[in-house]
Amino acid sequence: MPDRYYDANPESKSHAETGRKNPEKTMRNYRIGMNLNLQKERELTASQMEEEETTREGSGRRNVDGGVFLPESPDTPSFGPPPGENLPPASGEAGPASPGEGPVPLPTPSVPGGTWMPIFPGNTGDGSWPPIAIYPIPIVPGTGTTLPQTYCTIRFLHAVTGQGPVNISIGERPVVNQLQYGEISSYLIETSGLKRIRITDPRTRPILAEQVFWFNEGDIYTIALVNGMDGIEMFPIPDVRCRNQRRNAACVRAINLSFNAPAADVILQPAGINFRDLRFKVVPPYRQVLEGEQEFYVSETISGAAIFQMGEWMEAGRMYTLYLIGDAYGEPEISGVFTEDASGLEGYL
Repeated sequence: MPDRYYDANPESKSHAETGRKNPEKTMRNYRIGMNLNLQKERELTASQMEEEETTREGSGRRNVDGGVFLPESPDTPSFGPPPGENLPPASGEAGPASPGEGPVPLPTPSVPGGTWMPIFPGNTGDGSWPPIAIYPIPIVPGTGTTLPQTYCTIRFLHAVTGQGPVNISIGERPVVNQLQYGEISSYLIETSGLKRIRITDPRTRPILAEQVFWFNEGDIYTIALVNGMDGIEMFPIPDVRCRNQRRNAACVRAINLSFNAPAADVILQPAGINFRDLRFKVVPPYRQVLEGEQEFYVSETISGAAIFQMGEWMEAGRMYTLYLIGDAYGEPEISGVFTEDASGLEGYL
């Protein structure tokens, strides 16, 4: 350093001369001075933080971690409920009920009661059954919170030539006993879903046929028992509602369930409706016909040879099916089973 600097700062000159004479002492003094300075800075920092915390204690909130201060704003909402609201009830007091608490009432499906329910008046009184009846299944209320049960409707037609009466069960529950050839059961209300249907001989009890079907909610089926390659086969026929039905008209269709019959034609007179080329297990759509008596003429499609004819009365607003059953080359001969379909179930399902 120039001499004029030391002339103005004699202490610095003395220190410089000491350092040149004894450098180790100078370094030790330097370190001591640095430690003293660091200690003063730490004390000052701690003191400033305490003062700052004291100053801000009433004007802000401290983070739960203790390191960040959040300034209080007039627009900042308070954390927590307003005084007196949503407070827990005092000991021994019952608080207000929340939605969903308490027992949940289960829906009780409504089904017809009794052993069977006629769909329309006019029971003959001679022990014969009406064309349509419903057999309700027992409904046992469940426990706990469960999904509402859904239902489908099923009936059975015996069209197996060479087979005597049969018993029918759904799962392990018997539903039809001693169903004879050419007979059709009443509609059965059944829970929807996957169903195993079993056909057995009522005398010897062997299983004649067993198949699994899936039924959706609201499905209505006629399950026809027909001759198959390996014995009895179950053929489900949907009994769907006739579309755009006129008020003064009935709906009708014809289905060929004769396993060895040639294609057949069915003509209705005087309506002039013709179901042509009906082959085995082909389900045509319904056709509309005016209320009244109709004659059904059944013949072979190719040759035109007559097979049989029958007359039936059809009521407006109803749905009907003529099933062709029998053996084309043996006994029993081909004949017709005329039934009313699901049109009579309104108000019961």
